[in-house]
Formats: sequence, structure tokens, C-alpha cells
Amino acid sequence: MEEKGKIYTDKEITKKVIDFCLGKYKFIFISGNGGSGKTTLAKHLVEEVESRGFSANCIDMDDFMINSEIRKNIKKEWIDADGNKQIGYLGWAFKEAYHLDQLEEVINSIINGKDSIYKPKRSSEIITIKADFPLTIVEGVGTAFLKKEKETFGIFVMCDFKSEVDRRIKRSRDGEENLLRQEVESKAVERNEQFKTTILLEKDKFDLELFSQYDHSFIVGKDNLNLIN
Repeated sequence: MEEKGKIYTDKEITKKVIDFCLGKYKFIFISGNGGSGKTTLAKHLVEEVESRGFSANCIDMDDFMINSEIRKNIKKEWIDADGNKQIGYLGWAFKEAYHLDQLEEVINSIINGKDSIYKPKRSSEIITIKADFPLTIVEGVGTAFLKKEKETFGIFVMCDFKSEVDRRIKRSRDGEENLLRQEVESKAVERNEQFKTTILLEKDKFDLELFSQYDHSFIVGKDNLNLIN
């Protein structure tokens, strides 16, 4: 990714986003390609809200995916960017991989002023989503498939291929830290091909486009509402 422009630290971006969104929007949706730093950005946004004396809900789209053992046995047919038919694993790039109706119920509860609960996959604790919190941040690739409410600010984050692979190996997730780099790269290539034909088609619904640099700083691409400059 050869994007050029002014570089902002993650702290600068999170401050500007919260300055703009707090009191104006109820939700922040974050989508983008794998390894682009969506989870890290969401964490920093929550910390920025808390530094101002408020609280924020944070929802991981992975918690609303169909069980991975089930998905491994489901073959998904898709058409690649060259128009060729492919058959592969039902991964995060496909709408059918998510229990979107369950997450939409949580979102609608917030809109209607009602608390809701859900159980994260990587925790034994039940999470309570508080309707009176000023912001709810929903992060993950599948956020691109959610209906964008008028109270929602959308951020689309992308990174280059090397950054994606390096981050996947380092973060000890999905078992990729135990694979050879060539295997991680091969899996990333397939996911990116799927990403181009599904998630990228939804990119225009997002208000801010960020290009994550290797050190987790950002270059701003699209900024529909001029909140950065």
C-alpha cells in the first residue's frame, strides 16, 4: 500500500474521533482488512472516552460469528476479482459467517434505551451492554455487513500485506503463530481475495478511511466529514 500523506499517531486519531463523535453519535463501527489494527483502535477509543470521565461499550464482531468448527465443514462458493469461481472456507469475509440478527438485536436495544447482554467467545463472563453509555464501539471485519444507522460513525482501516502477516504471527490468534510464514502468507492471500469481492464493496458506507502504518500510526485516506484536518 503506497498511500502518502500526513502521518498521525494513534493517539491523535483517537482524540480527533472522540472529539467529533462524543455527544453526536451513538455508535462507532470499525471494519477493514485482517491485521489492520481494528481491535487496537477500538481499545484506544474506549480509553480516550474513559479519560474524559465517561464509559463506552465495546463489541467484537468475532463474538457473533458462527462457531469455527461448524464453519470449517461448510464450503463457500465465491467469485474472485477475475470472475473465476472459487470454493473455500466460510471465513470472516462472508456475511453468512455471522449471526448478524443477534448483534442487530443488541444494537436495536441500545437505540431503544434498553440494556442487553451477550457472552464473548474468549471469556466466561457475561457482558452487559449499557444503553446509557454515550458510545458503543463495534469492531471487526463483519461490521461492514451491518446496517449503518444515522447515529453511526464508520471507520474503515487497512494495512499492507507485510504488516498484516507480521501482525498475525505476533498476536497469537487463530493458531497462526505456530505456522510457517509461508503458510500464514498463503492464508492471507486467499482471505484478501475474498475481502476484495465482499467487504470492499461496503467501504463507501464508512465516513473515515485510515491506512495503518507498520508502527500503528495512520495516514488518512477518505475523510467525508473533515474531522481530521
